[in-house]
Amino acid sequence: MSSPVAIYIRNLRVQTGLTQLDLAGLMGYEQAYVSAIELGIKSPSDEFIAKLIIALKLGTKDQEEIGLALKDSKRRYTLPPEVSTKTYLFCSAFWERIEHLHPALLDAMYEMLKAGDKVAERPIYRPTRVRRQSKREAPM
Repeated sequence: MSSPVAIYIRNLRVQTGLTQLDLAGLMGYEQAYVSAIELGIKSPSDEFIAKLIIALKLGTKDQEEIGLALKDSKRRYTLPPEVSTKTYLFCSAFWERIEHLHPALLDAMYEMLKAGDKVAERPIYRPTRVRRQSKREAPM
């Protein structure tokens, strides 16, 4: 499977009606390099992205979308030193099993993450505490 940025770059190229060879020629790269990027074998360099933006005359929206696709296509992640031991253990176990997880399980986990974001957006409702009136304050 290809990364989000690989799919995005391929779709941009196809929408403009260019072949890999045409795009590579416009940008000064070999066709094999463009192919490797579109297959997700290689990650595009910053220089490649800059040349792609110029070659395809990408607007602001496309530039933002390719930036998001790049972010979603990261291959390496670093845990901050302050995370809990449970986080380390979870990430380690997840990484060991990631290639063998069923796509339906990955979809369910992704939906859980999105649900967690929605829950975090909602305000927390706590019952208001009813203060008892003292005998002096109570109306008679």
